[in-house]
Amino acid sequence: MHFHSSLVGRRELNTQKTPLQASMLIQMLTIAIGAFTLLGCSGPEVRPDRFTWELAEERLKSGIFQQVNTPPEYIVLEGYPSEHVQAISSGIDVAREYFGNFGPVRVYILGKTDGAEGTSEAYQNFVEEYCRLRTEWAPSGFEEDCFGDSAQRLVDVAKSGGQEAFQSMVIYTEPPYSELIFINADDWGETDMPLRGIHEYTHVFQCVFPESPGWLMEGGAVFFEAWLGSKNGWVDFRTAMHRSLWSAQQGRDRGKGLSDMEYTRDLPEEMIPFHRSIAYDMGVWAVTFMISRSNDGSVSDFRDQFYPLVKTEGWQRAVSIYAGTVDIDEFYRLFEEFLGQPLKEQLDLLKTLKDGSR
Repeated sequence: MHFHSSLVGRRELNTQKTPLQASMLIQMLTIAIGAFTLLGCSGPEVRPDRFTWELAEERLKSGIFQQVNTPPEYIVLEGYPSEHVQAISSGIDVAREYFGNFGPVRVYILGKTDGAEGTSEAYQNFVEEYCRLRTEWAPSGFEEDCFGDSAQRLVDVAKSGGQEAFQSMVIYTEPPYSELIFINADDWGETDMPLRGIHEYTHVFQCVFPESPGWLMEGGAVFFEAWLGSKNGWVDFRTAMHRSLWSAQQGRDRGKGLSDMEYTRDLPEEMIPFHRSIAYDMGVWAVTFMISRSNDGSVSDFRDQFYPLVKTEGWQRAVSIYAGTVDIDEFYRLFEEFLGQPLKEQLDLLKTLKDGSR
């Protein structure tokens, strides 16, 4: 996550339309300004004089989101096909069922319809709703030009035919809330849209807990995207993991590893070319390796036991405790040894994973 004076930062990754990488999702993490007044629920007004950078830091280090009783609110560009919205929401709902209902969450969906850009009025209405919560309660001195900056960027990407999926967090309100944004997601394919919904909602769950490094955030989201997606017939788990392993080995062959992706805020510039191969693809195998070394190889235990450890022990101790290593360095060393094993032995690791409870 990058911090800028404009209060808008982003972390993103370009994806390619290969069978594997079409399921590797973009994440852009945006710190924005707004107030929580979502449909069907409301929160106390946040006075401008209550905002401090210290509060933002505290929330990032302790966990942003909480369990809520309301479902996500969907804001869709008028004219965008309802079947695409349903495909995305089906993935989000699968993830909500698995992780629990956290947030609050707003889901923004926009893009072209049959090659057409959509009407000016439709975009204007979409932008106004997107910016409403970001600007209504902006703390004095920290206002942003949402209409000319953040919202205009979304419009430009949508009209150009670009594809993006990302999570953003509005942390200056009580409670903070998450935005999940999908732009021209239908271009990735019918079965990939729900996978992207799973991936981005996984980030909402992860952000209930203290911030973790890029490889653990993205690797975890890719893991659950493939694991839950396979349970619903949207992807073949073994095939996705095989291709992810191939990508991870490309980064490894160039001398990069997990320790190079320990960023929590700023992705080092020199690591941008390796973001996908290490954070996403090597990360998903590191998560798999970690689960396989746990007491019973249970995926649900990873959800229920590992993430609370992050809150009480910090991410490094959580990894070593859960994987049964002395420290994070030993985990890295053992994982590196695993990456050097024959392909069959690596893929056989997938057979050790179990669903566990729920």
